[in-house]
Amino acid sequence: MEGKNLLRVRKGAWSREEDELLRQYIQQHGEGKWHQVPLKAGLNRCRKSCRLRWLNYLSPNIKRGEFTEDEVDLMVRLRKLLGNRQVQSELLFRS
Repeated sequence: MEGKNLLRVRKGAWSREEDELLRQYIQQHGEGKWHQVPLKAGLNRCRKSCRLRWLNYLSPNIKRGEFTEDEVDLMVRLRKLLGNRQVQSELLFRS
């Protein structure tokens, strides 16, 4: 029974230490081979969780902040052309 508890991965909010371990691993080894990340980075998380954490929160390529004037103009034109729902889905893929 104790063996099963050792195999469980941690769920919930990420700690600063976990974020730092993931950052260090990605800096040294690069993105990809996500199946190796948890074990080699010393994280008790599943590979999917590590991948999503990197891509959605930690990656330096994430665009943060206000929309540019060009982006706002594009949204207005898309909304006129396609309607609200399509524009919202396009914004999800903003990078």
